[in-house]
Formats: sequence, structure tokens, C-alpha cells
Amino acid sequence: MARKHQNHGRTQKKSRSIDREFTTALYLLRCAEVGLSMSDLDLLDMGMVYDILTEKGNDSYKGWRQVATQDDFDRF
Repeated sequence: MARKHQNHGRTQKKSRSIDREFTTALYLLRCAEVGLSMSDLDLLDMGMVYDILTEKGNDSYKGWRQVATQDDFDRF
């Protein structure tokens, strides 16, 4: 059931249909793909792992407008 939201000028996430259930085996496979070991998973909750997987997915995105420099961090 897709919902329609107002965009308000923000970038929208592209929807993709999911063709398989997200199982424990698939979760562990994705963790292994980003280099997480079983002992790493003892230290992380699922939310943290999902954040890591999301960031991994964003690595291929070429549309970032600016990369922060050390000066930017210092001013922050």
C-alpha cells in the first residue's frame, strides 16, 4: 500500500519493489558483505547495522554536492 506524501522541495527516496522476504540468513549475508563479524554483531543493535547498510548503499551515489573539508569541521 503506497502512500502519497507532499515533497516540500526535498529529494524523494526511489521506491523499489521487494521481491523477497528479509530473513535472518539474508541479514547475516548483508552483514558479511560489509565486513561485520559475529562478534561485531554482539556489540551492535539492528538499528546500527541498518544504518551501516544504508551508508554502504549510499557509497555509490555520485550526486553529493560538496565534501566537507577540515576547515568546515573546525568552523562547525
